[in-house]
Amino acid sequence: MLFAIIQVIYDTISDLAKEYRNMMLSLSYSILKDYQYAEDITQEAFLILSQNMDKLDNIYSARSRNYVYTITKNLTISKYRSLKNENMVQSDENNSLNNIEGSLDIEAFGNEYGFSEKIINALAELDELDRDILCYKYGAGYTGKEIAQLMNSNPDSIYKRMQRAISKLREIIEEMERTEK
Repeated sequence: MLFAIIQVIYDTISDLAKEYRNMMLSLSYSILKDYQYAEDITQEAFLILSQNMDKLDNIYSARSRNYVYTITKNLTISKYRSLKNENMVQSDENNSLNNIEGSLDIEAFGNEYGFSEKIINALAELDELDRDILCYKYGAGYTGKEIAQLMNSNPDSIYKRMQRAISKLREIIEEMERTEK
């Protein structure tokens, strides 16, 4: 029985590696500009994924892709910041972090979780971190603690950020409704 469970986990991780490894490496490398660090981040992301297999229903779904992307991106940004603090990375952080290919597919995410077109358009106007937090909270149903763990952050700061993002989203929707009239 234990062998069968281990085999299923191994097969799933192998499938994840085949499907997402290149995207994960590309994402990490685009920020860090160092192949060794990108490899380390990719391995660390696979470790986190193996510990959270229950969150991956179908590894080929948009939800799983977004989950893998978010874990990789957050690990990479954490590494980038630690390297920047050590003066090992000489680059403009905003420039590097905004030039990432394969961002969260908000439309696929919204369609999968039943967000209306108005909500999808409003979410697209939020900055990426706020959008990720709201999508994982209200789309995927993650708790604030789980989101904080995914983003390597403090649950209190995620909660506060979530409150601000909800306020911004409310303002965007109200503005959209005013312009429709």
